[in-house]
Amino acid sequence: MSTSPEDIDALFGLPPSAPPVQPASPLPGMPPVLPDARREHRVKVSWPARVQLPNGRVIELRVRDLCESGVGLLTEHHIPPAAVLNFAVAVPGLDEGGRITPVAGTIKTTYVVVKGVDLFCGGTWVHLPRDGRDLLDKWIRKLRK
Repeated sequence: MSTSPEDIDALFGLPPSAPPVQPASPLPGMPPVLPDARREHRVKVSWPARVQLPNGRVIELRVRDLCESGVGLLTEHHIPPAAVLNFAVAVPGLDEGGRITPVAGTIKTTYVVVKGVDLFCGGTWVHLPRDGRDLLDKWIRKLRK
């Protein structure tokens, strides 16, 4: 039995998932978007997550990609740059009938980019328990194939 996106959203108390966001094209007169200069390969995902802001408020967001050193996030809420935040993500099971595993840790925000009403934010791992890191590493290996 697999967990549907609707069940994942319900687990986190989220409204139904929106369709994926298409990247914005550069504005006239703006330089073209250049290839990413990251050292690690990122894999695309769409997993529900939560982050606790410095004021204690918890906001819902989506993990849009991940790599060994961090995550890419998509949200409609302001996330402060260069902040260390408590973070939790609902990671699906590796097999088709797998259960959701919550993985919690802390991230440090590295950038925030505004595209329309959406905010794209990057975070690097500050603390991630070994079992959570192992599960995310397995997903990264699986999605690279």
